[in-house]
Amino acid sequence: VSANQNLSGEDLRNSLRASLGQWYRSRALDKLKEKTKRYASIIGVSPASVTLKDYKARWGSCSSSGDVTYNWRIIIAPHQIVDYIVVHELCHLLEHNHGPDYWKHVELVIPNFKDCRQWLKVNGERLTI
Repeated sequence: VSANQNLSGEDLRNSLRASLGQWYRSRALDKLKEKTKRYASIIGVSPASVTLKDYKARWGSCSSSGDVTYNWRIIIAPHQIVDYIVVHELCHLLEHNHGPDYWKHVELVIPNFKDCRQWLKVNGERLTI
């Protein structure tokens, strides 16, 4: 924005929001790839790819072919919540459902996963810019 442009307060907020969103997205992919690699090693899985999307109603997904996709907005959450989401998606490489065996895998890595799930239910909609 040049000094001679007069932006309304709303235009300035929107511009800042867009810039901040772009900054978060650029850092989210690197950070989530790093966490995915670390937890994949712990869990003993190998995702085919790691990508980002702007999901409206989910924090991540894992395809049957091993492609892991995260909502970029999770990078705004506390580290333990990000870790939970990464582990949640990676455990789908072991169990492609949310059955009891699946949750046992998650709990081995994130013992307080229920607290993390609750945090997301209460605070997830606040993960915006």
